[in-house]
Amino acid sequence: MKKIFVLFLLIAFVNMYSPVLAKTIEVKSGVRIPITATVQYTSKNVEAGQKIDAIIDEDVKVKEVLVFRKGDNATIKVSDAKKAGFVGIPGEIYIINGEVIDANGEKRAVEYVQKITGEEKTYPKVCLGVSIFFLWPLALVGFVKGGQAKISPGNVMEVSTRNDFDFVAEKL
Repeated sequence: MKKIFVLFLLIAFVNMYSPVLAKTIEVKSGVRIPITATVQYTSKNVEAGQKIDAIIDEDVKVKEVLVFRKGDNATIKVSDAKKAGFVGIPGEIYIINGEVIDANGEKRAVEYVQKITGEEKTYPKVCLGVSIFFLWPLALVGFVKGGQAKISPGNVMEVSTRNDFDFVAEKL
């Protein structure tokens, strides 16, 4: 009888001080995560291969479990950038893929593809064309540059998870 009582107390003691139970959920690829840049980037100050720092814009839950927390870090990669040019040619930034940090602090690969283009200024092209035939001083407007492409902190970008993964969430 003593052995059974001691065994019962031992089991109760172990269960009382065991770690918090964990719940594992499967997160499928394609889960949408809104992110936003932390500072403004332009086609003038970024280059191919550069990582752009961002943060998660809002909480993302899967099956009522918080997987990505608002304010956690994220990065996206610049695949190419072109500065604005003369004759009104706009700047361009090409963004592809990146990483986000989940609620457990693990990096998760995300997919994202976007081309951001600055403002194109067409009047320099028109004036340059007219200046060839009539008024040669109008050729000076050919030195007007187009607008730079911008990634601003207020613009939300929707990235999505690239791979399926198991997420371990603690039960409260």
